[in-house]
Amino acid sequence: MEKLSPHRLASYVLFALFFAAAIAFHLGPALIAGLFAYSILDLSHRLCARRMRVFTSKMSAVILFLVVAAGMSWTMAHFLRQSFSTLPALITTTLPRLIEIAGRWGVELPFENLDELRRALGEALKENVGGVTQVSGLVTKGFFHVLLAVVAAVLAFLSPRQEVNRSTQYGALRAEFDERIRRFLESFERVLGAQVAISAINTTLTALFLLFLSFPYAAFLIPATFILGILPIIGNILSNTIICAAALTLSLRHAVLALIFLVVIHKGEYFLNSRIIGTSIRVPMWQTLLGILVGEVVMGIPGIILAPAILHYVRRELESIPAE
Repeated sequence: MEKLSPHRLASYVLFALFFAAAIAFHLGPALIAGLFAYSILDLSHRLCARRMRVFTSKMSAVILFLVVAAGMSWTMAHFLRQSFSTLPALITTTLPRLIEIAGRWGVELPFENLDELRRALGEALKENVGGVTQVSGLVTKGFFHVLLAVVAAVLAFLSPRQEVNRSTQYGALRAEFDERIRRFLESFERVLGAQVAISAINTTLTALFLLFLSFPYAAFLIPATFILGILPIIGNILSNTIICAAALTLSLRHAVLALIFLVVIHKGEYFLNSRIIGTSIRVPMWQTLLGILVGEVVMGIPGIILAPAILHYVRRELESIPAE
């Protein structure tokens, strides 16, 4: 059996320590943002390099990335503005029906009208002001980490490639570590393409359901499904609640149908996720699903995104090592 070089073994250890540090210091969102930014830049560069010089193609890739980032920021800002205008109207319309249904079934609600609901929310906010402040601090800190990761990805992309002198210990170790990063980036890019397909399928099915039943606020619910769907756990709960509330403005039957549809589609989403990504990375469906579950436990939502990429990366590394 061929022995691995000490530098390659050391690069594996360093790569594992890198991920261990990301888990320990809760840098999953920053890691996702950096990988996503570099993948967009690298893909744009490869497409532009076929017709342009290296410098021009890199600048074009950066400009395209800035346009995409600005478009995503504008979309999020527009969605938030739309949320502030649509959600109060949705609550005002849904609340009387909810109170009526609760009274019909003998369920006692903690509020009887919109004013009481506002007072209850205000009291809950005052009681948990410490927790809210802590979460706000974490969000601000996380945004700073994400911003630094994106800037680091852009700088890494613009840095000129230098020849590594493998005759020195540092050069040999750096070359092996760079190879680990290159392989993982390829795995992440492959998984990212599959996840975009999953998100498109989920949003398309939900949009067809909403339009077929003539749901109110469909222009808000469809982008909300896509944007909130980025958060597979909390996001699904929020989007399902909003859609069921919109269905309740039509009738109780529509609300029940919406709930059944959403439960089925989101339960099947895990299997669809493992199926599409498993085919893309050539990993059995059960292994992909298990990896997603373990990733969620270890790293939370970023772990769900990174788990399939790690599986594909580990497979590629093992395939590069001869058995004899």
